[in-house]
Amino acid sequence: MGIHETAELENITLAHGSSSPAVEIREYVTVHDSSIGSDSRIYERVSIKKSDIGESVDINANTYVENAQVGDRVQIGPNASVVGVTHDLTEEDMEHRNDVFEEIVIEPGAFVGASAVVLPDIHIGENAVIGANVTVTEDVPAGTVVRGTRE
Repeated sequence: MGIHETAELENITLAHGSSSPAVEIREYVTVHDSSIGSDSRIYERVSIKKSDIGESVDINANTYVENAQVGDRVQIGPNASVVGVTHDLTEEDMEHRNDVFEEIVIEPGAFVGASAVVLPDIHIGENAVIGANVTVTEDVPAGTVVRGTRE
């Protein structure tokens, strides 16, 4: 496994074994309470929390992933946010520091473009493509290409 010395890993499971291709984790990556499948590449300054990452996944630089199930062969572009945590909004205000976890599922073969934002409780279907700078606010069916804001 190629894990850079600056990576911070806490309570994680990495795929390993003589027949599994290595996991690559580059500079200044933070991963906790998560698993990463074999042959996956996690690029510079990525943060992954409370997520399961499949096999042969590429997560590009400066990306944030929390509370997500990421299938095999998924690619996530640089500067993307896959955030499966939110806060309840009351009539008075948003509840401060009271996280509500709503898992995101990204099916195998999907692509999430650069600077895309995937909001909580979203399901992205197999081989779907999310374009650069797209904000995904509802489920995306398998094989769909999304450009612009999905509402």
